[in-house]
Amino acid sequence: MPVGDHNLPTPDRSLKNTGCSTPDVELLTIAEVAKLLRVSVPSVRRLQQRRRIPFVKIGGCVRFTKNDIMLYLAKQRVQAVD
Repeated sequence: MPVGDHNLPTPDRSLKNTGCSTPDVELLTIAEVAKLLRVSVPSVRRLQQRRRIPFVKIGGCVRFTKNDIMLYLAKQRVQAVD
């Protein structure tokens, strides 16, 4: 074992018992969000740039949680007038 590697967590020990694990989150690309909302990719980019929809940056990549997109969609609902 190389020096310094003894403190790295192994996959089976990593976050199991620390209380730091997170639930599985489905991340979507800009293209996937566009398809889900049935709008163009530039429309999704505008929403993201104007911070109308929440997003996550991982490295240089922009991703969206499916839950955030579904919440955004629900907030856009306009009630019918009787």
